[in-house]
Amino acid sequence: MRHAMVVGMAGAVAAALLSGCETMGTAAQSKTTQGAVLGGLLGAGTGAIVGNQSDNAGAGTAIGAGLGALGGGLIGHALEESEQRAQQQATPPATGRTKFCPVGGELYGEDIKYCPNHGVELRYKE
Repeated sequence: MRHAMVVGMAGAVAAALLSGCETMGTAAQSKTTQGAVLGGLLGAGTGAIVGNQSDNAGAGTAIGAGLGALGGGLIGHALEESEQRAQQQATPPATGRTKFCPVGGELYGEDIKYCPNHGVELRYKE
């Protein structure tokens, strides 16, 4: 019983370490991925605790990780879409040359240097 909980928690910690710092908020990392990773880790921990109460921590960890990753990914995706809609509404029409994000393809005015969604330098549209 305790062994399964320890194995489940060790798996969650290993997943966090293998995903590296990139999942913890770099500008180039999508909110969908961030939400899925963090949701999966929180779900795995919660599932291990709940599963331990029913003498099945391994299954609880796996189910919790899957449901947490799904929920976190959905929430992250909704946040991304909301930010993109707000950015498109707030972007004034370009009076001069237009820039675009090479990662996401969003268009920006000439006065913006970096993409607020991806953190990469914008390029001029030819």
